Amino acid sequence: MYILNFREICAADLPVVGGKGANLGEMARAGFPVPPGFCLTTAAFGRFIAQAGADWLYGRLDQVQADDLETVRQIGQEIRDRLQQMAVPGDVAAAVLATWRGQGEQHAYAVRSSATAEDLPGASFAGQQDTYLNVCGQAALLEAVRNCWASLFTDRAILYRLQNGFAHRDVQLAVVVQRMVLPDISGILFTADPVTNHRGLATIDASYGLGEALVAGLVSADLYKVDKRRWEVVEVQVRDKQLAVRPVPGGGTVQEEVPGDLRQTRVLPDEQAVALAQMGARIEQHYGRPQDIEWAIEDEAITILQTRPITSLFPLPEPRPEDDALHVYASFNHAQVMTDPMPPMAHSIWRTLFPFGKIPPDGYSSVMLPAAGRLYIDITSLLHNPHIGRRIPQVFTVGDPLIADGLQQIIGRAEFKERAAKPVKTRAIARFMLPVLLRIGALLWLRRPEGGVPAVSALIGRIEQAARAQLAAAAPGLPRLQTGQQLLDRVFLGWVGHLIPYIATGVMARVLLARLTRGCADPADLASIQRGLSGNVTTEMDLQVGDLADVARQSPSVAAWLLAQDGGPAALPGGPEFWQAWQRFLQTYGMRCPGEIDISRPRWRDDPRSLLQVIRGNLQTGEMGGHRRHHQQLAAEGLAAGERLVQVARRGFLGPIRARLVQRLVRVARGYLPVREHPKFLFIRLLGHIREIIVETADSLVAAGRLDHRDDVWYLELPELIQALENPAEELRPRIRQRQAEMARYRRLRPPRVITSDGEIPAVGYAGRDVPAGALPGSPVSAGVVEGLAHVVHDPTQEILAKGEILVAPFTDPGWTPLFINAAGLVMEVGGLMTHGSVVAREYGIPAVVGVVEATSHIHTGQRIRVHGDKGYVELLKEG
Repeated sequence: MYILNFREICAADLPVVGGKGANLGEMARAGFPVPPGFCLTTAAFGRFIAQAGADWLYGRLDQVQADDLETVRQIGQEIRDRLQQMAVPGDVAAAVLATWRGQGEQHAYAVRSSATAEDLPGASFAGQQDTYLNVCGQAALLEAVRNCWASLFTDRAILYRLQNGFAHRDVQLAVVVQRMVLPDISGILFTADPVTNHRGLATIDASYGLGEALVAGLVSADLYKVDKRRWEVVEVQVRDKQLAVRPVPGGGTVQEEVPGDLRQTRVLPDEQAVALAQMGARIEQHYGRPQDIEWAIEDEAITILQTRPITSLFPLPEPRPEDDALHVYASFNHAQVMTDPMPPMAHSIWRTLFPFGKIPPDGYSSVMLPAAGRLYIDITSLLHNPHIGRRIPQVFTVGDPLIADGLQQIIGRAEFKERAAKPVKTRAIARFMLPVLLRIGALLWLRRPEGGVPAVSALIGRIEQAARAQLAAAAPGLPRLQTGQQLLDRVFLGWVGHLIPYIATGVMARVLLARLTRGCADPADLASIQRGLSGNVTTEMDLQVGDLADVARQSPSVAAWLLAQDGGPAALPGGPEFWQAWQRFLQTYGMRCPGEIDISRPRWRDDPRSLLQVIRGNLQTGEMGGHRRHHQQLAAEGLAAGERLVQVARRGFLGPIRARLVQRLVRVARGYLPVREHPKFLFIRLLGHIREIIVETADSLVAAGRLDHRDDVWYLELPELIQALENPAEELRPRIRQRQAEMARYRRLRPPRVITSDGEIPAVGYAGRDVPAGALPGSPVSAGVVEGLAHVVHDPTQEILAKGEILVAPFTDPGWTPLFINAAGLVMEVGGLMTHGSVVAREYGIPAVVGVVEATSHIHTGQRIRVHGDKGYVELLKEG
C-alpha cells in the first residue's frame, strides 16, 4: 500500500510511515488539532529506490566512513543527482494524485520527510531530511515528494546515520503531505525545559509567520516559560523579531521584514502561552514522556504540526515518588568517582546491598534508584530532618563539593519547604548513629591508633571468609544464586557499624588538628601528615605492582616478554618467579579493575591487560626498588610534618596541653586514615565472588540456548536471573536487546550530580572563586604546583603514563591507581577531598585539582598545563 490517510495511522505504524507520520496519525486519531493529510509509505520509497538500483545505491554507501567527509560529499552528491533525474514511479504518482485531489487540490500543502529512524527516544533525526512548504499544484507536489526521498542521502543525513550507528539499509523514508496552515504566529513548545531538564516548566519559542524559519534559525523568537503546576507564565523574554517567513500565493515562501512597532512586542499574551502549555501537557500525557512540539496559531486557533520526544533530557530516577513532594537525588556514581553507565545487573546488586528503605518483592532499596545507567540516592527525608538536614550538604563537600553546591541551591528555595516530604525521624538516626559515635569517641581518645589497620583487615577477612563459605556450601545453580542474593541483602548492616567509626575518626582527627593549630601551623604540614600512610589497601596494591615490575627486571626474558607483549611468562625461562608473584597478586587483588563498582566489568583475573600495561610502563620508566624508596620518603615527610605540628602547638600558655592533643591526633590521623579504602575493598571482594556465580549461571544459559553471549547476562537484574532459572521457558532475548539499545543511548548522556523529581538539574560551579582568566576552577585536594604535559586518559587499559606527565581523567578508582606511579599531578572531573584520586594524590605527594567540569574536553594530551593544587585551578598554557 502506497498511501495511508492520517486517521488510518497509529504509533505502531512507524515502520510504514516513519516517525513524523506515525506521530501525526497518532495525534489525529487521539483528537488533537492536526491539519488533515496523508502519508506516502515506505513501500512507495522502496519502489522508487528499486527503480534507481538499490544494490548500486547501498553498495556506494557501504564505502563511506564517518571520518571521511570528502567521500561522503562525493558519494552523497552522486546518489542525489541520480535520484533527482528520475520520475516518481507511475503507480505511486497515480495514488498520490488521487488522494491529493480527494483532500482538495485547491489547498497548499506542506511536504515533509518522515524517516523510520526519526523521532525515537534515543535519536530524533531532527532536521536531517528536507521539508517543502506551500506546495501548490500537481507537478510541484510530485517534485517535492521526489526531493524528500533524495534528502535521505544528503551529506548531513548520511553522517548522522554513521555517527549514531544506524545501517543505511535499515532507515526507510516515508513522506508526509499535510494541508498547509497559514499562521499568524508559530513556534516550538518543549513540554519540559531543555536547558534545566525541569519537567514542571514548559518552554515556548514564538514568532510571526511560519515556524520552519524559527526551526532553521532564520528568525529570533520570544521565549515564554510556563509553570505547569500553577499554569502561570513565570518568565518572558521579548526578542527583536526582525524577519517573518510568509507563504506566497501560488507556492513557495518569502522573507518579510517585521514592522517596527511589532518587532519588540510580545507575540503571545499570557492566556495563549498557558493554553499552548496545557495542550502540550495533554500531548505529553498521551505519549508518556516530554515532547518537542511544532505548533501554529491561525485566527486564534491552535494547530499542532508535529511532535517528537525530547531526546536530550536526562531521565528521571525510577520509580517515581508517590507523593507530591519535591524529591532531591544525589549521584552515587559521582560519590564513587565512576560516572560511566552501568547495566541493570549492577544496579540490581547495589540496590540489594544498600540497606535503607528495602521494599518487597525484590528487596531493593527504595532510596537508591537508577537513571540512565547511573544510581541516585533520594536524600529528601534526611534534608527535611530539623536537626541534621542543613548539615547534609557539608557531608557531601568531602566527597564532591559540586554535589554540595547543587543541594544548597535546592534546599534554599521556598518550594522545597512548601512541597516538603516526611522527614526521617531523629530517633531512627540516633539509633543508628549513637553506637557509631561512641566507637568514634573510644577510637579518638582511648584506643591505640596503630592497631586500626590490623583490626579492620582482620574484620573484613572474617566477613569475606564467612561469605565464601556460605556460597560454597550452596549447590551450584539456582540455590547458590539465591544464597548470593540473601548474602547481599544482609551483609551491609552486619559490619558497617564497625567500620564507619574507623574512617570517621581519621577524618575527625584531621579536622581537629586544623582547628587546634589554626593560625600557627603551616597548611602544607596539615596536608603532608597524610603522606606515606601505612596499610591503605590501595597504596599497598600499588606497591605490589611495583614489586611485580622488580621481579620482572630480574628476569630478562620476562621483561622482554612484557615489553614485547608476546608469549606468556609462565612458559619463559626464568619466568616461574614472576608467575608465582603474579598469582599471589591476583589472589589478593584479582577482583579489582577500572570502574570496579560495575560488576559487569572484567576483573584483572579475567582480563589483566591494564595491569600488564602498568607493569610495562614501570619497566620503561622506573628503577629497581624506586617505588618502595619513594613511599618511605613520603612516610618520613609525613612523620616530620606531624612533629612540626606538635612543635608549633607547644607555643603559648596552654602549649603543653595542646601539644599532647596534637600529638595524639597526628597518631590517630595516620593510624585510621589508611582504612578509608577497606570497606570498598571488602565490597569489591564480595562482588568478585557474586560475579563468579553470575558468570557460571550465564554460561549455563548460553549452553541451554537461552542467551547468545555470556555478557548478555548483565542486562538482566538479579531477581530476573533467578526467575529465569525458575522458569526455563521464559524468553530473555527481547528484554536484553532493548536494554542494550538503552545503554548505547545512556553512554551519550552526561550524568548530573544532583537532580530533582521535577527533573531539574541545578547549574553547579565555583561561584565567587578568584581564578585567572581562562583557567579551569576545581577543588584543591593536594597542595603544590606542578607544570607539565597533560595525558588525558579515558580507558586505563589502553594507556601508559610517561614519568612526569599530568594525569587528566574523568574519574579514577582503585583500578586506576597504578597509573599514579609516574604521574606528576592529577586533574579529575569529579571528586572531593576524600575521594580515591585525592587520597592517593596526597599520599604520593603530587598536586591535584578535582571536580574540574569537562576537564577531558578542555584539555588535550600533550598540552602544557599548570596544576595549582593549593588554590584549586588548572592553567592552560600556550603551546611552545
